Amino acid sequence: MPLNDCVKEVKEEIKKESKKDFNDIETINVKAESSLEIFSGYNYDTNEVLNQELAGYLVERAETIPLKSKLRIKIFTKTDVDEKEVENAYRSKFKKEFEDYDRKLKQNARFAFIMLLLGILFLGFLILEQYLIDEMVLSIILEIASWVFIWEAVDAYFLQRIQIREKRFQMARLYKAEFEIVEIDLNK
Repeated sequence: MPLNDCVKEVKEEIKKESKKDFNDIETINVKAESSLEIFSGYNYDTNEVLNQELAGYLVERAETIPLKSKLRIKIFTKTDVDEKEVENAYRSKFKKEFEDYDRKLKQNARFAFIMLLLGILFLGFLILEQYLIDEMVLSIILEIASWVFIWEAVDAYFLQRIQIREKRFQMARLYKAEFEIVEIDLNK
């Protein structure tokens, strides 16, 4: 079988699988056998910090769910935990993550603006240098510096910003997700 035919078949198969029924709400089911799988092991008095592995798992799973679907998080556990305490730790984690990405977006815009100003400044020096001094080596240095700074501004604002916005959106989705604790006997 030629390589292209194999690739086409795999693409068609994946396309068929992805055309399954759209659900308004997609559920991420989590099994937690102990409170240490829900809360950070470093908590002392209260359970206010979500386990990092659990948070990472939720982020990873949310990335595979279509963006138009709302999320529901269901934690199945045999441990007697306070649902409100778990939800507070959960919301606190993803609120902080959302705020971090929001802050990164603002830093990114500031950085891009500064790089653009520096690029324009070096471009201005290049133009002045060509009229006043016209030294070839200095012209090359100023030209390279101006384009490096301008490219860095374009890269930061138009390319890196997209990834930061996507991450911020995922954190907002996770923060707004419906939340439920289901107590069961996991040994069955």
